[in-house]
Amino acid sequence: HVLMASSAMLAAVATTSAHAQTRAAPVSTIQELVVTAEKREQSLQDVPVAISAFTNKQRDLVGINTVQDMTNFTPGFTYQSANDRASMRGIGRLTNVHSVDGAVSIYIDGLFTTSTVLAGGPPLDVERVEILRGPQGTLYGRNAIGGTVNVISVRPTHDFYAEVRAIAENYGFTNLQAAVSGPIADNLQFRVSGYKLDQRKGYFKNVAGGPSEGSKRDEYQIQAQLQ
Repeated sequence: HVLMASSAMLAAVATTSAHAQTRAAPVSTIQELVVTAEKREQSLQDVPVAISAFTNKQRDLVGINTVQDMTNFTPGFTYQSANDRASMRGIGRLTNVHSVDGAVSIYIDGLFTTSTVLAGGPPLDVERVEILRGPQGTLYGRNAIGGTVNVISVRPTHDFYAEVRAIAENYGFTNLQAAVSGPIADNLQFRVSGYKLDQRKGYFKNVAGGPSEGSKRDEYQIQAQLQ
């Protein structure tokens, strides 16, 4: 009788454990991420390319605000913000002349550019950033022996939408962002967005009495779309 009772107790514990695992499973479920790395929408798991993709929602959750932050989550990808040089697996542009074709090609909504700065634009403007590692063919327009950074902007919406964000930090840093989107007619939508970013104090104090220096910023961007 004792043996039978012990077996029944073990079976009950195993059943309870199985139910607990069943309930906990949805917590670890990974949401499907759709990318356009091969010029068509595909699930990230189905694309036969070494790729790291960052959506605007993921960037908000993780805290990715710049291209430099993306290097922390992309193997083999490095970026020098001082001279805007992007390298993939040790291959990149070795000159500050932006007219020189780099080993890492950058595309903003399908248009080629030599600057990686816009890839770190605010999530209100940038819907997704796809970083393809390794040699790329002419699928996007030209080949690249290092890799490709593909930036996709947020598109106009069929319903009215508006959002405002304000960020304030030390050293006099402020970042004001705004976006508005919606329909104009049945088959016409618009979107206007922009940001104003300032850092009024530098990281280094001038002991001679002059203004502080180091990473002072005064920049803005305005983007308008019709669809």
